[in-house]
Amino acid sequence: MIAEADGTIRSNSYPSKYPVLGTPPATPWTIDLTGLDGRFWFAAFDLDAKTPEDFDQAAEDLGVLVRILRDASLPHVVCRSSPTGGFHVWVPLAGVDKATMVQLAAAAKAVLPSLDHGLLCNDRTGAVRPPLTPHARGGASEVMAGADNVDVLRTPTVTAGDLLRVTAALRELRPAVDPAHSSPTGPVDTRHRAHRSLPAWGEAHMATVAGGRDPSRTGYLCLLAAAVSGWTLADVEHAAKTAPGMEHYRTRNGPAGGREPRTAAEAAARLERQWTKAQDRAVLYRYAPEERAQRDLTELTGIVDVVEGVLQAFTASPGRWTRTEADLHDSTVLTYLAWLSLRTGSRDVAAALRSVAIATGVPSSTVDRSFRRLHEAGWIIRCRQADGPHAAVWRLSDRFSTPGDHVGPLHKVTARPPAELFDVRVTLLEVLEDRLDAGRHDVFTRAGLGPTARRTYESLTTAENAPEVVADRAGLPRGRARAALVRLRRHALAIASPAGWRRRLHDFRTHVAKQLGVTGILRRREQQYVDERDLWAWWQNHLIRKAGRRGRDRTPTTQVVMFRTVDDHGGPEAYPVYPCSSDGRGDHQAAMRFVRLGLLQDLRDRELAA
Repeated sequence: MIAEADGTIRSNSYPSKYPVLGTPPATPWTIDLTGLDGRFWFAAFDLDAKTPEDFDQAAEDLGVLVRILRDASLPHVVCRSSPTGGFHVWVPLAGVDKATMVQLAAAAKAVLPSLDHGLLCNDRTGAVRPPLTPHARGGASEVMAGADNVDVLRTPTVTAGDLLRVTAALRELRPAVDPAHSSPTGPVDTRHRAHRSLPAWGEAHMATVAGGRDPSRTGYLCLLAAAVSGWTLADVEHAAKTAPGMEHYRTRNGPAGGREPRTAAEAAARLERQWTKAQDRAVLYRYAPEERAQRDLTELTGIVDVVEGVLQAFTASPGRWTRTEADLHDSTVLTYLAWLSLRTGSRDVAAALRSVAIATGVPSSTVDRSFRRLHEAGWIIRCRQADGPHAAVWRLSDRFSTPGDHVGPLHKVTARPPAELFDVRVTLLEVLEDRLDAGRHDVFTRAGLGPTARRTYESLTTAENAPEVVADRAGLPRGRARAALVRLRRHALAIASPAGWRRRLHDFRTHVAKQLGVTGILRRREQQYVDERDLWAWWQNHLIRKAGRRGRDRTPTTQVVMFRTVDDHGGPEAYPVYPCSSDGRGDHQAAMRFVRLGLLQDLRDRELAA
C-alpha cells in the first residue's frame, strides 16, 4: 500500500511492487498465493470478523478448521489478522493445481460461514497479508499460540492428496439439506432426555457430547428442532443450561484452543438471536417437501446451474425484477421456486398458492398473479394444472442456465465432481433461505415498509458493504437503494458506518412492526389459509356424501372428544353434516364461522350424542 502525503493510507489497494529480498515495507503488503505457472503455494483461510457477532462465528469456525488440520497432521499457522478481528490460517503447499483448490473452497464454504472462500481458489489476483505484516488501521498480523511456528511456511510440504483429505473431512461436516437426515458430529449421551418432546433427529443433536466437532452448527440444529416442535424461548433457555448439544450457548472457542465460558449476558443475547433465526427457518422447514433420492446427478447439476442463473439474473437484469411492486413480488416467488427445486432435487415441483404465500409472506392472490406473469414471460413452465387437492406443478425455465460461449476443444470442459456439486448446493440453499427468512415479516408487508425495503434488507449482511454493493446485490438503482437504506436506518433496521451499511445484530423487525401497527398480519393471513383449507375439505366431504359414499375422516383433533360411538358417517373423527339452506344449497358463511370458532368437533359430538 502507498501512503498519501500526510502519511495516511486511505486506498485499500496494493499498486506498488516490492523486491523479495531486503527489509520489508513499512506499509501493509501482501504476497501472491500462486506462482507464475498458476499453481498454489499457499492456502489462506480468511475468516472475516468485522463485528462482535462475526468474531464469535469466526472463532467457532477457527476451532472447526484447526481440529481438521490437526487430525490430518498438516502444518499450519494461525494469525489474528488485524486489531479489528478476524483470523488467517496459512497452510504451505507444494504447488497444488487449481482444481483441487476449487474443491477445497467449495467444501470449506459449506461448513465455515465466516470464510472468504474466494481466496482459496483465486489464481489470478489472490493475495493476502502474511504473518507479522502491518495493518492499514494500525497494529499487525499476530501469530497465535497453539499452532506451528511461522517458519513452516518457508518449507512447503502439503500436497494435493493432503488437501483432498481435508476436503473429505470438511464434507463429513457439510450440513444436510434436510435436517432430519443430519447425523451428530460426535458421540451421543444416551442418558440425556429433553424436558419436552423433539423429533428423533433433534434428540440426537441435543444429546451430542460437547456439541461434537462443530458446536455452533449442532447448537443451531437443536434450536431448529425445538422451533419445529413448538418450544418457547423459556424452553430453550432451560435446555441450554444442561443439554450437551447446546454447549455453544454456554461456552465459546478460545483463541489458543479449548473452550471458555461465556458471560450470562452474552450467552442470553446469542441464544435469543439464534432462536429468532431458527423460528424463521422453521416456517420453511414445515412446508418443505420430502427430499428426493438422487439417482442421476445430471438433473441435480442442471438444477444447480439454473438456480445460479436465477441469482445472477436478479443482479444482471435489475430492470426486469425491480421496476414495479409486481416485479419485486415476481422475484420473491421465483426465489421460492428455486429454493423448492434445489431442496427437493427435482426440476418439477408442486407449489400450492397458499403454501407459497406462507413461505414468502406474499398474499396468495398476489402469488397467483406472479405465477401467471412469470409463465407468460417464459421464466417458468407449467408441467401440470392444479387438480382438486393436487397443486400445480412448475419448472424453472432453462433461460436461466444458458451456457456461455466456449472457446477451445470441448474435451477441456471439466464438469463439477459430484461431491463439489453437493457443496455448492448447500451454499446456494443457505443464500436462498436467508433471503426468504429476512424478507418474510410483518414489517415488510404492503401496510408496513413495503417490498422495496424488503429487497434492500435481504441484501444486507452483518458485515459492512458500500451502498453500491448493496444496490447491485438487490438489483435496485443506486438512488432507490440509498433511499431504502435511509428508511431502514430511520426504523433502526440498518446501521451506517464509514465502512458501509449492515444489518443490526439484534433483530428489531418485530419492534418496528409494532410501531407501524402491522404486527400479526402474516399470522392472521396464515390462519385464514388454514381455515380456507379446512372449509374446502369439509365441503368436498359433503359432496362425497351426497354421491352416496362414505366421507373421509378429519385430521385428528386436539380438542377433547366427548363421545366414542359411531354412526353411518363413522366415528368421532368424521366430518359433521355441512350446514345447508332450506333448498339444499351449502351455507358457506355459516360453515366458515364454525371453522373459525373451532367447533367442528363440538358439532360432531352433538351428532353422535343425538
